Amino acid sequence: MYIYVVFIHIIAAVTAMAAVICYPLIMSSARTTSQVRFALSLLEKTAILPKIGGTLLLLTGLALGFLETSLFKELWYVLSIVIFLVILVIFAGLIPAGIKQQLRLLQQTKGEDLPEKYRQSRKRSAWLEGIANLAAFIVILLMVFKP
Repeated sequence: MYIYVVFIHIIAAVTAMAAVICYPLIMSSARTTSQVRFALSLLEKTAILPKIGGTLLLLTGLALGFLETSLFKELWYVLSIVIFLVILVIFAGLIPAGIKQQLRLLQQTKGEDLPEKYRQSRKRSAWLEGIANLAAFIVILLMVFKP
């Protein structure tokens, strides 16, 4: 049973992390209002991936802990769960809210120049994405090396 849960855990990680890593790549290539609108609508559609993958990742991670209860005594395991909850809050709650705000700002914009309010909102989202990506890297390190 344990190996099947690990398999689902890995698939969930790939699903969630692929989307997380792509957010900054997609947004960094958009330069005009219409490009940003398209990029944000794409991110809005793919926002389900971190939500589903992340939730499944958390549930399977906890299931692994219940199957192997000694994991709850391991610092790397507990830290991974705590850090992952931060990632989940960022990508399931804060980033989608930022995307909606940015889309609203762009709907009010005429022309192709990006408004300053959008740039400020995008900087906040980029900062959150950076924190989440760094946290994901730390979680991966903890899981691989189990210090």
